[in-house]
Amino acid sequence: MHQKVFFFLGVLLSLTHLEGRISIGPSHPIVLIVDTDADIDDMMAILYLLKTPRVDIKAITTMGDGMSRWEYSAKNISNLLELAGRSRIPVAYGARKSLSPAGTFPPKWRTEVDNVAGIKLPINPVQPVRVRSSDLMTDIIMHSPIKITLFCIGPLTNVATALAQTPAIKENIERIYIMGGAVLVPGNIVGRPQGFKNQVAEYNIFLDAKAASDVFDSGIPITLVPLDVTEYAPITKEFFERILSDRKTPSANFVYEVIKPYAQMQRRLQSYFSDPLAAVVMTHPEVATYRDLKLTINLKKGPEYGRLMMTKMGPNIQVVTGIDSKAFYNLFLETLNLPTKTKQNHSESK
Repeated sequence: MHQKVFFFLGVLLSLTHLEGRISIGPSHPIVLIVDTDADIDDMMAILYLLKTPRVDIKAITTMGDGMSRWEYSAKNISNLLELAGRSRIPVAYGARKSLSPAGTFPPKWRTEVDNVAGIKLPINPVQPVRVRSSDLMTDIIMHSPIKITLFCIGPLTNVATALAQTPAIKENIERIYIMGGAVLVPGNIVGRPQGFKNQVAEYNIFLDAKAASDVFDSGIPITLVPLDVTEYAPITKEFFERILSDRKTPSANFVYEVIKPYAQMQRRLQSYFSDPLAAVVMTHPEVATYRDLKLTINLKKGPEYGRLMMTKMGPNIQVVTGIDSKAFYNLFLETLNLPTKTKQNHSESK
């Protein structure tokens, strides 16, 4: 399906100097920190980012208040780097608990993710760094001569913690990309966390709504990829058949192994490339349409806790409103099949 929804023209990027820091334009790789809860969907997005020449990943920070349990998060991401041939990118363990605990993902889901859905990853001999995620994030941002972009695909606990500890980091953050929230569509919360049935919130926001609110209010430019646009990137039988016959790299083969059960059960179980979609939007903003919205997050305990609310006074957030589906699928698969990138940053081995 090839769909576009147009609301207004996307972002114009330029290369400028701000207070001694360099703001990166489209001809230069995005200098990036990935913040993840190590879900399998996150892993597919990370493999795409490891392959694309449009980003330079300085570190991957994890947390334990999302899909993966704390003790598995950094270890699994580290092993994923070994699979992709990028074993020396620093990986850190992050927050064990949310700043505003509201429940967890269903335990069965978490166990499946901790076990990487039964997919065997090679063991990375390089261990995660002995620095907390928020501290590693702060150190890299404060010492970078180039503004850092954050790509956040889990609860925002690490980012909010780093901002609270060292508010000055926001001066050297180019933009934060967030996969999370639901604006006009139903949420994805299962069960009755907090004792209420919640049909409006999305997990990445819900599991640490205070952290998300703090990040929204930080004044840092934010691009939000909400559940509203994931319908443009379902895991389809057509894409499965493409990757079945076109998987030239371990990264592409990993994605094939992940989506195989969903493709085979498509009539009974629909799933989406949510985090890979956010990654492609970040590296190829032309595939998306956008709208600026003033959004706040409901922090009142009840059935609408964690809901994104459009207001007149909230922070201005750039929200993705539509996707060129055909372009997404093509870019995702083509990039997964690229040869392994050579070393790009000083954090990796020489």
